[in-house]
Amino acid sequence: MVKSIGVFVAALFAGVAGTSVDLRGSDASRNKFTINDQVFVDGAMYAKSGQLNNNIGCHEHSGTHEFKVCGCGVKVIAHMLTECQQYKHYDTQVGKCDCSTTECDEILLESGYTNKFNWKAASFEIAPC
Repeated sequence: MVKSIGVFVAALFAGVAGTSVDLRGSDASRNKFTINDQVFVDGAMYAKSGQLNNNIGCHEHSGTHEFKVCGCGVKVIAHMLTECQQYKHYDTQVGKCDCSTTECDEILLESGYTNKFNWKAASFEIAPC
């Protein structure tokens, strides 16, 4: 009986030995963020480096106009509407995705032609470059 179970297990693994599966959350499907990749929201650190893997996607916020992104492997798209919905020119990318510079990209969300005003993002999306 033990020998037949061993043969069954060996046959099972032999059948899938050449198969590769990339599950969400596995190391192979993770983005390769560096220690330089950092996201600041409303003046405070939101996520950095390996923490960014668990923060990819849309995030709600009570409203802020201040974002800062450091590193060339991550960007933030600030949205005026909730649920990262797009609305004309009130969607702004923060983060240059340019590895030739070490400068952080810091912005205050602003609009208006003559009289400038700060607009607040109700949601933001963190994405790899």
